This record gives sequence, structure tokens and C-alpha cells, in this order.
Amino acid sequence: MCKYHDTKEIIIPNRNITILVIATSISSISNIALSFLPVYFTSLGGTVLQYGIITTFATLIGIPSTIAGGAFAGKHSLKKIAILTSWIGPVVLCGYYFSNSWTILSIPILIGAGGAVGSTAWRQLVADTTVQKRRTTQLSLYQTLTTIPSIFAPLMGGYLVHTMGTVEGFRLGALIAIATAPVSTMLLVRFLRERESRAHSTGQPLLLDDTRQNPFKSVSGYSKGFWSSLITLPRALVPLLAAYVLVIVANSTTSPYLIFYGTTIAKLDRFQWGMILSLQLLFASLIRTPLGVISDKFDKRKVLLVSVIATAPLSIFLIFEHSFFGILAVLLAMIVTGVNYGPTHEALQIEMTPREKRPALFAVYDVLRNIAISAGTIIGAVLFTINYALPFYSFTIMEACAGAVIACAFFLKLKPRSVAIQ
Repeated sequence: MCKYHDTKEIIIPNRNITILVIATSISSISNIALSFLPVYFTSLGGTVLQYGIITTFATLIGIPSTIAGGAFAGKHSLKKIAILTSWIGPVVLCGYYFSNSWTILSIPILIGAGGAVGSTAWRQLVADTTVQKRRTTQLSLYQTLTTIPSIFAPLMGGYLVHTMGTVEGFRLGALIAIATAPVSTMLLVRFLRERESRAHSTGQPLLLDDTRQNPFKSVSGYSKGFWSSLITLPRALVPLLAAYVLVIVANSTTSPYLIFYGTTIAKLDRFQWGMILSLQLLFASLIRTPLGVISDKFDKRKVLLVSVIATAPLSIFLIFEHSFFGILAVLLAMIVTGVNYGPTHEALQIEMTPREKRPALFAVYDVLRNIAISAGTIIGAVLFTINYALPFYSFTIMEACAGAVIACAFFLKLKPRSVAIQ
């Protein structure tokens, strides 16, 4: 665990964690290309519905990958999982670059879903760097710092596809992301080695790989512990989990198709859409941590309820906006109301679960997230094909249902068990 010299400190305090932040943020440069993957797919001959179907299959493939990652993300496997899975993204980008039809492009999209095997390990590393008193603030700050390159990536990607054309601009963005990937991996290796050395010098139990032990014995023993933890997770997580699934379905119904709405229905050009994405990320980065500070001062479940209720009606306003500034205003309003949901939810679920059970918790949430994304993506594709406005109405309905679930949880006075967080 990280040592905090000041309980009031909200900045990530350890140099090794700073390296982790930098490594993660560099990997987000891939958004230069990925922000325009949907229109790249259609430019290669695919349709919106076909993109939705392929994306749905990809998230379904991510389910067994997530389960495998949760089962193996014990104290002897974090290092290997984190380093090995860091190469999946660049390999997938290479596949995107060499694709010359939507059918071939579908292959790396589906392969990329295997990256979910590293999700639990990454989340466990991040969770171990936080303390209970200011967990939402620290998670918000971590998310802000790691997305800094993402602020500029969509703008650069929008410029490339606008000036060079969708296909050539996307491929150049992919090359840029591929070129920066080794830097991220090298920093990650350094972070894990330094952390391992510190654990040895302080006599702390290793959270990373220890090759002196029998790996088969270690994996077998931990797998049993994983499944045991899975069936003994706190029941108070159930309403949070249900609301989380509804929120993910709602977002997945609209998010993949916003770019089609903006460029096809509202007639914005690709550079304008890239500017909207960058401004969203910039605004989110500015307000995420202050909102995290506020969240830490109140009941986190009430914060979640306010976030969901305030976000629910906003998507309908997009239906009536066809201008750059109108769409930007609505999307920024949704940032204000929704950006704090993620870190607050993450902090609350960590606090409700003992550390030894968190890999099982993260695996459950990731599996359900993949199922929710699959359902939302295919629902959104069908609804958008019928009428572009239907996904936005669907978003409002599902967000309202999520708010009702959280409200009922408050009414029933479901309270998390008190857990000692070291």
C-alpha cells in the first residue's frame, strides 16, 4: 500500500504512482483514432446497424476475458497481466490500420475485446493507491490526470479525418498511437519494478509477481479464493449494481451513435465533432476533481441519485439541437451532471468490500458492464436505424429507472457494512 504523509493530501503522493498515471495517460493517445472508429467502419462499407452488431459481439467476448482476469488477478499475477495486456491496444490498432473493408476491420475489433483480461488487475492497482477518507477525490484526480492527452486527441483526430479524409486520417492517427505505445509500456514496467523493490525493502507482502513460488499452486489457490469471494460479496452491493447496469445500458444506447447524429443529422463536419469531444474532455477534467471533493463530504449514494436524476432528461434536448453550439451546450451539461457518477460509484463499492474480495467485485462489475454495453449497443443500433431520436428517449427512460432503484435503496435503508480500509 502507498504511504500517505498527510491525511489531507489529495494529490497522488508517490512517485511510482505518478509513473503509473503517466503510462496510462500516454496510452489514451489512441483516442486520436478511436474517436472516429464508427465513421471509419462505415467508410469501409459497413452500416450503423452492422457496427452495432460487431460492437455487441466484441463486448460479449469481453465477458470470459474479464472472468479470467478476475480469477488470475491475485497477488502473484498483477505484474504479468498489466504488462502483457498493455500490448493488446497497439496490436489492435495495427489491425485497424491494415483493414481495407468493414469485414476485415471487424476482426481486430473482436480481438481487442480480449483486453478485458487486464481490467481487474489495473483496477486493483489503482484501488490500492487510495485511502478511504478521500477516495472519491483521489479516483477523480486519477481519472483526470490519465485523460489529459485525450483532451487533445479527438481534436487532432478530427483535423486529420477532415483534411485527409476519413480513411487516411484515421490510419495516420492509428500510426501515431502505435508509435507512442512502447513508451507507456516501458514506464509501466519501471513502475511495477520499483514498487516490487519497495515491497521487498519494507518487508511488505508482494502485490506483484513472485516467481520463487510454484505458479500452478499459486493460481489454483487463488482461483478457489476468487470464487469463494464471489459468492460472499456484500448484499448491499445489489442495488448499486442494478443501477450501474441501467446507467451503462443507457449510455451505450446513445454514445456509439452520437457521432452519426452529429455528422449525419446535425450536419457538423468531422473537425467540429472532434472539437466537441475535446471540449467535453477538457471540461470534465476541470470539474471532476472539485466534484470529487464535494462527493467525499456527503453520502455517496445520495450523490449518485442526484447525478442520475439530473442527467436523465438532458439527452432529449439533443433531439432539438442541430447547431454546433447547441449540441456542445447539451453535452457539457451532461458532463456537469454525470461526470462524478463514475468515481463516486467506484469509491463506494471499494469501501463496501474488503480488499481481499475486490478482484471478485471488479470482475462482477466488468462482466455486467460488458453485458450492459452489449445490450445497449444493439438496442441503440436498432433504434437509431428506425429513428435517430429513439435512442435519446431510451436513455432518459433507463436513467430514470436507475434513479428509482437508488431511491428505493435509500427508502429501504440499505447500508454498507463497516469495513476497515488499510
